[in-house]
Formats: sequence, structure tokens, C-alpha cells
Amino acid sequence: MPFEVFRRHQRKLLAIFAILAMFGFVVSDSLPKLLSSNVSGRDQPVATLYGKTIYHSVINDMAVQRSNANQFVGRLSPYFGPNPFGGLKTRDLVDALILQHEADRLGIPAGPRMGREFLKNVTQDKMNRDTFEALLAGFNNQVSGEQILADIGNQVRLANVRMLLGQPMVTPYDIFRAYRDQNERVAAKIVEVPVDKFLPQVGEPAPQDIQAYYDAYKDALPDPARPTPGFKVPRQIQVEILSIDGNALARGIRDRLSEAELRTAYENRKSEFAQRSQPERGDLPTDLFADQPELTPPVLQSFEEVRSILASTLAEEKAQAEILDKFGKIKDEALIPFADEYQTALGEIEESKKQGTKSKVVLPEPSDLKELARREGLHYDLTPMLSHDEAERYSRISEAEVGLTRLGGGRKFAEEFFDSKTGLYEPVELIDLFGTRYLARKVKDVPPHVPPLDQVRSAVVLAWKMEKARPLAQKAAEHLAEQLKKQGGVVKDSTVEGYRVVTIPPIARRQSNFLPGRFEPEAPQETPVPEVPHAGEAFRTAYFALQPGSVAVAPNQPQTVYYVLTADHREPATFAALYAPNGDEFRYKFMAREQAGRQLVDHWMDWLRQQAGLKPDWVPADEAKGEAAGRRG
Repeated sequence: MPFEVFRRHQRKLLAIFAILAMFGFVVSDSLPKLLSSNVSGRDQPVATLYGKTIYHSVINDMAVQRSNANQFVGRLSPYFGPNPFGGLKTRDLVDALILQHEADRLGIPAGPRMGREFLKNVTQDKMNRDTFEALLAGFNNQVSGEQILADIGNQVRLANVRMLLGQPMVTPYDIFRAYRDQNERVAAKIVEVPVDKFLPQVGEPAPQDIQAYYDAYKDALPDPARPTPGFKVPRQIQVEILSIDGNALARGIRDRLSEAELRTAYENRKSEFAQRSQPERGDLPTDLFADQPELTPPVLQSFEEVRSILASTLAEEKAQAEILDKFGKIKDEALIPFADEYQTALGEIEESKKQGTKSKVVLPEPSDLKELARREGLHYDLTPMLSHDEAERYSRISEAEVGLTRLGGGRKFAEEFFDSKTGLYEPVELIDLFGTRYLARKVKDVPPHVPPLDQVRSAVVLAWKMEKARPLAQKAAEHLAEQLKKQGGVVKDSTVEGYRVVTIPPIARRQSNFLPGRFEPEAPQETPVPEVPHAGEAFRTAYFALQPGSVAVAPNQPQTVYYVLTADHREPATFAALYAPNGDEFRYKFMAREQAGRQLVDHWMDWLRQQAGLKPDWVPADEAKGEAAGRRG
């Protein structure tokens, strides 16, 4: 079993893992697919393209190729983004195979030469052997230079096929519309008419209605952004957590540091406190005598100048070492031995099932870590059963990352513990932005399941009544809208006929972070509407169409609230401002062209999928389930 093997061969495996980690960094995006696609020992089918079955092995080959190209080109410049040639989800890779088929059909050349030409063009002839070898070194001799060039060359031609239809035509109105969406701001007052306020007016459902409603939605997972219910219980986990405030520990250590410790640390680290050479004040350049650095010794900051910084650094290091020792002791003496025992027992039970025999092995029962936490001076927490969405919001650990250093780029709490490869009772260390260190283990992992009607009867009745109450809420909102129209669409009070009034500050329909030169610039995102979670398209369309004096009615996306919308004021965006001498025409022309280009590519890919024998909106079965689990828990 994993932990048993690791403990038995710990030193050898750590050395091997150190090597594998370097390679894993390069292909980290594709490794999950490589490891999980073939768990049954057979090459699983993924899709049928042009009448032929495509297996996971083919998908994985494309994943490795694209990952290599993405990693190499992504390091040339941050403007390329993390995935310059596209994503590594199964649907992305199936699309890549479709594009490859089209490239072959059209006779578009591939190979290392295509890769060389691409690198030459994007670096404006600045790519030389030294630069290439430096980038290639990041692959730790796992991939040859010719292979990297071939991988890049093939991905370039796939990108060329995607753009085969050329640039779309963009009119001045298209540019103005992109400008208006991000610059014309609407402020409004909205009156909330909650649907649940009308529940008392709805009668009780008959037993047959309850059964029919349960049957209709028992296999659906709940989604807070959807008007229809879901009675299936999503996958849930429970996590046991030990934690310590690293910053508080460091502050205590700093207060206890002696002057002698600080001066000793200063003497040992003097080279870290060299001042930058400043020729304007008469300093000699530090590289004036390149072969004799002793002729231009560095100018050091004095002990008094760096005392505060040195104390903080030293205290942080001591706190880090103390936490590592404490967590290491807990893992070695308590967590890992139990995880070994549990995994061994689980393996024996599973092996007996495969052999068709009954195992006498019983899974060991864990003891909670509360007493251990008290003894070691750690904070203890046992989470409730958490869905994925709940785990993403659960206390401060939800923002913690796996690893030992802050902002180290490790996986977040929910992502780590909902990974099926994170086994029960395996200890995981995390750290958050505030310096709190966590030692956590998953103690329960319950798959999605359909509860019997008796367990969810109250939820079924409530959902049925909410559906019946929606027309009543809509009618009340429309009646209120008529009353407000007669008053000129002006709302002055904090409530109207007992309904709460919310003031929305001026907001534009869309917002974006403009980064010129990006390989694939990000599309503008819908601006969140304050006080209206899950606003939805119906609400947004009504809101941003408001004019002074107008009144509209629209629900939020899950249809739990109907809103009466009245314009407060509008900050218009005009043609004159966009096309003024100091206007931003170029920026929005670029955005409009990018948006139109994305739409053109989407239509082109839809057509290519149909030619391959797929529906335009095809999504792999496992990916669809994964997306649903990510959204709903």
C-alpha cells in the first residue's frame, strides 16, 4: 500500500520523488490525465471521430505534446499566458485532434522546422541557441530539443487551422458597443419581491404530487443558480484540522531574541545586506574589476540599519523550523502509522472482493486528534460534512494552499481534498496568506447519493410550493411596477409597500483587464450586480436597458426574487467620447475584433465537430460530471 511502501523505502523514494517532481512541474497539467485515464488497466474509449474510436492513449499523447508546447512558449513572455496553445481538458484535446485532422487534410506542414520558424517570428529573431537551451533545461533532459520543436510546430499549425477563416469584419458600431458595455454606467433602485413571502398563499401538495415532484428531481444535484430543485446529495467530505498561527509564533520568538543572537546572525549573513552601487555618490561599479572582485568590496548596511528586518527574518525562520518539527513529529508518531494501517487493511479488503472471498480484516477506527492538539498547543477543528462549494467557503483554510510557503502556488483546500487521489487519513500540510499553518486529514468521503423521500420530504414540499408561489410574486411585482410608473418611476423611500428597496451604484455591463500583446486576451466579464447574487441574463438585460423614468420587472436567475427596477441615473457613453482625439478607439477596436474573432472561431469549431461526427456542444461524459460536481459540490 502507498504509505507502507513509502515508510519502508523512505530515503530512496524521496530521492526519486525529487527527480520526478522536477519533471512533474513541466507536465503537471497533463499528469492527472495520464494517471487517471487508464485506471482499469484498459485503454478507454473517449469519442468517435470520422467513424473511428478515439482512445485515452491518443488523448494523452496530444496532452503531453500540448503541455510541452505550452510550457516552453509560456516561459518566453507572460503575455502568452499559461496555455498559449489551448487547455488540457478532454474536450480541448478532442478539438485538437479534429484540428489536426483538418490540418492533415489541407496539407499544412508540421515538424521541427515549423517550430523553429514560430520561435524565430515571435522573438523577432532573438531566439538563439543559448536561450533555447536555457528554456529546454527546465525539462530536465526528459524531452529533446527536436521533440520540443516538433511539439510546438504541430500546435502552431493547429492554431493556424483555428484561425483559418481570417479576421472578422468589425464596424464602427461594433467598436462603440464594446466601448459602451464597459463605460456606460447605470445606477438604479430595485424593489425586492421575494417568492417565499407568498408561500402561505399556496396550499399543501397532495401525497401523489410530492412523490411525482421527488421522482422528477431526485437524480439532480442542487444548484443555487437554477430555478428547478435537486434532491440528490452531492459528494461530501469531512476534514480534521490541526493549525497554528505562524505569525503569532514568530512574533513571540522575535520578542525573545537576544542582542547576541542578532549580531551573530548579522555577521553570518553580511553578504545579504550589501547596498546597491550608486555611481552618482562616487561608488565604484561592483563589476569594475570583473576578475578581482576584492578591489571593489560591497558597501554593507550597518547592523542598526538592518536590525529590524533581520529580527523578523530570523524569527520567521525559527518559527518555520519549530512548526516543521512539530508537524513532522505528529505525522511520524500518529498520522502516518494510522494511515499505513488503514490503507493496508483497505487494500486487503479490496483484494478479497476481487478474489470473491470474504475478508476477516476490519478497518481500524481512528481516534480524534483533539487531545493531541491540546497537548501540542495547536488549534483543533473537525469540519461538518462539506460539499465542494461549502469547502471553498469554509473558514480561512478555504484559501490555504498545499505547501510550506505562502503564495507557493499549491492547490487550494477544496481542490486538494476533493481530489479522488487524496486518500482517507493521509496528512496534508497547508499554509494561508496570514501565515497560519495547517496539518489536515480527510476522515470521511461520501459519494453523491439519492436519499429516500422520507429524508427530504420537507425540502420536496418547499420546492413544490416555491414553484407554485412564483406566479404570485411575479403578479405582485408587476402590480407594483404599474404603481411606480404612475409616479414617474421614482423611488424615494427605503421600503415600498413593505418590500425592501436596494440602491445599486453606477455599474457598467462588462469589465475587463486589458493586457495588450497577450496571445489570447481575456474576454470582458459580466460585472457582478451588488446585492443581487445570481442575477442572470433576464435581470441584466432589463437592468442595463433602464432609462430615466422607466420601470421594469425581472427575476434573478434561480427565480427566488422578482425585482421591480427603476432607473436612478445613467452615465452615458457617447460616440464623441470614444472617437475624440484623446479617446480609446484603438483599445476597443482591439476588443471588438477579439470578441468577433472568438465568435467566428466558435462557429468554425462547431462546424468542424459536426464534420467529425460530434454535436457542436459535445462534452465528454466524465468532464460533464466533473463540471457539475465543481459547481454544485
